Formats: sequence, structure tokens, C-alpha cells
Amino acid sequence: MSINRFDIIAIGGGPAAQKAAIQATKMGKKAALIEKDPYLGGGCVHWGTIPSKSLQETSRFYRNLHLSTVHGLRTPQVNQLSLQELMHRASTVIEKEEDVTREQMIQNRVTTFTGWGKILDQNHVEVTDASGRKKVLETDYILIATGSSPRRPANENIPFEDGLIYDSDGLFSIANMPSSIAVVGAGIIGSEYATIFSHIGIKVHLFDSQDRILGFLDREISESMSQYMKNAGIEIYTGRSITKYDKLTDGKGIELTTDKGDVIQVNQVLISRGRVGNVENLGLETLGVEVNDRKQIVVNENYQTKVPNVYACGDVIGFPSLASVSMYQGQYVAKHIFGGAPHPVTAEEFPIGIYTLPEIATIGPTEEALKERGVDYGVGIARFDTITRAQISGDQDGMVKILYDKPTRKVLGVHIISDKATELIALGQCIVSLKAPIEYFTEHIFNYPTMIGAYKNAAFHALQKEN
Repeated sequence: MSINRFDIIAIGGGPAAQKAAIQATKMGKKAALIEKDPYLGGGCVHWGTIPSKSLQETSRFYRNLHLSTVHGLRTPQVNQLSLQELMHRASTVIEKEEDVTREQMIQNRVTTFTGWGKILDQNHVEVTDASGRKKVLETDYILIATGSSPRRPANENIPFEDGLIYDSDGLFSIANMPSSIAVVGAGIIGSEYATIFSHIGIKVHLFDSQDRILGFLDREISESMSQYMKNAGIEIYTGRSITKYDKLTDGKGIELTTDKGDVIQVNQVLISRGRVGNVENLGLETLGVEVNDRKQIVVNENYQTKVPNVYACGDVIGFPSLASVSMYQGQYVAKHIFGGAPHPVTAEEFPIGIYTLPEIATIGPTEEALKERGVDYGVGIARFDTITRAQISGDQDGMVKILYDKPTRKVLGVHIISDKATELIALGQCIVSLKAPIEYFTEHIFNYPTMIGAYKNAAFHALQKEN
């Protein structure tokens, strides 16, 4: 085999491309990865998942300093937090993750190319490095995993360039810590940053054109999270669209006007209006690969495009745009190509973690979806302010909600709000995947006191309602 010939080439340096390439080499195949930037990790490591979750942890720590009296302790109160302090942990984690990623590529014998990858035809990819030198690689299969970028609606005349309005990728370039910020868009990214900012003392105004925040969630979870946000001092404006962005005369802020007549002045604005796939200048039009109106590549259940040997996965194909799912999709692609792929997983089988404060995690259908399908279901809820371990730790916000099929007893879905939600969902995911009955929680012993005990309480609540 030629030095420039591969079994699979992955275009992109994020989780999907990495896992596909590594899985291929584990199956005895020759894999290459093309990344346009000199560092690996993609948006996940450098401006998305890792930085935002590091900021969340810093924000949580800062909040807990101010809640130290819950434990009867007196600690020095930090009243001012600089932008440099806020970013410190994120910078440390990013550097470590980048090193780990590079080492994984080496250990798994993945050949990496730094440069712009462009598809010439279904078996050839051109790499152009920073100095303009070109190299053509030959391959049997191509995976497009180029990620996404913040959506900037062209028809709304949002003045991003003025240093006061940012999207989520540009957020880390804010020069000074604002005292107030407007977050436009209450999806996952907007909601996460709204709570992060609020818990470090920034006044937050959260806007969304829909009737509730995080509208794809179970309504009870969405509405409960909205209340926790309000309790944290976040002003929420749903069912509203921003019609004007006017720079204040002193140059130190923005005045926003909504279609309902609200007028709000803030220091900074974060636009979080969804994301679009990174598909420009990849050569997709040469192959006839289909792209939707969000520039997301259209694929089938096995992540194949209309060209059978060209695949796409990760954020470039859209929902749910989670690093964990991208990793799974990358591995799946390699297995589907080279043998051993499992049955395709539906969107409801993916666990979703939202790193707000408190966090949200979910697996399976919502209550509204079960109603629409005509399922004879039951509901059990346990609120964390009734859980002993939560009372001890002070993490009393939130709930566990279990949905189950009454005739078969199988647990169908679990929805959690808690500071530990993204960890707690693992048990619910196992039970849903194994199609275990609701009685599993009531008939087995759990350590006490633990946050996991909320599952048992929720199950008892569900069974009591049947009697």
C-alpha cells in the first residue's frame, strides 16, 4: 500500500474523527486524520465542550464559596472575579486534553495531516498546508466530521464586529468581565452560559422566541429549570424576538428592543441561535452530497451520505451535537465500514447532558411524547430536597422523574435536574437500555445516604399512585 493510500480518511480533528480513525486502526486498517488547525481536538476541546464545562465547574466552585454557611463554615468571600481567573481552569484543561489527544493518535498509529482537506472525488482527498503545498491522498472511504459554527442570521443585521456582541465561539475573547449580559437563544448553549454567568454575579437576561426554554425537553423539566434560573436572578423573556441592537452612546453597552416592546440595556450580548455545519470548500458539490438549510450533511441511519463510501457524523450532521454522541458515531462508522457495527441507535437512546447549574440529564422519551403515542404510562418523581444525601451536601435543587410502561413495567425514560445530573443519569440509562422494570429500584439495595436514592423514592412514588 502506498504511503499516501489509506483505508479511511477522516476530515476533522474532533471527537468523531478521532474515534473513527482509532477504531479503524484497532480493526487492522490504515487510517488518516486531516485537521486544518495545528492542534487536535476540534471545537470540543478548544471552544466548546471542554472550555464551557470548565467554566461551569469554576462557576459552581465560586457559587459554593458563597454557600459555605450551609455547612456552618466561614470562608473568605470572593466578591470580584476577573476574566483571567474565570478562564484559568479552562486553559489548563484545554492544554492537557490537547496533549492527550495527540498522544492517542500516536499510540493508535493514526497518520495525521495538518492542513485543509478537500474531497476531489470519492477516493481522493487533497491536503493543503499553511504554506500552500498540496498533497493528494487516496482512500477507500471518507468520513466528514468537520463540526459546526455558530449560526449568524444574515438578515438581522447583528453588529458582531463592534466588540460588544459575541457568538459562543467568540465568547472567550471578551476583554472585560461585564456586569450584565443578554443571552439571545435559550437552547443548550445559551442556557448553559446563562447559568454560568449568573452564578458568578453577572446580571443575565435570557431571550427566546419559543414559549419556553429548552423546548425539546420534557415540559415539567423545562419549566422547573426555568424556575431555578429565575431563583438565581436570571430574567427570562420567552415568546420574544430581538428586533433592534443599538449601541449606547457611551460605547459601553447595547440596548435591545424586542417585538413585544421590551427595552433592555446590557454591557455585552451573547447570540446563541443554533449552529450550522462546516461544509464550505470541502468539495461536497463535486460528489453531490446533500446538505440541508442549516448546512448540515444529510445521512442515513448508518451515517452514510448519498455517496455510499462517504460518511458524515458529529456536529456537521446536526442534532444532538454532543461530544459523547459524536464519539459513538465515529466508532459506529468505522465498525459499519469494516465489520461489526451494532444495530443503529435512535435519538431517544442517546443520553443528553446539559451543563447548566443545576445540570439536566435525560434518556428516553418525554411525557409529552408518550401521551402523543397513546402509551399507557406511569410517572414517579422524587425531589432532591427530600433526599438525605442532598440535604447533607446542600445540593437540594432538582428532581428525578421516571417514566414507565404500565402493562410491561419497563422503564422508558429518566429525566433529571441536579448538580450531579450528568453523573446520575448513568443508572437510568442502564435500566432503560436493559428494559428493566420499575420495580428494579424498589427491590434492590442502594447505598444510603446517596443521591442515587432518589431513583428508589421516585419508583415508590410511582407505585403508590397505582394503588
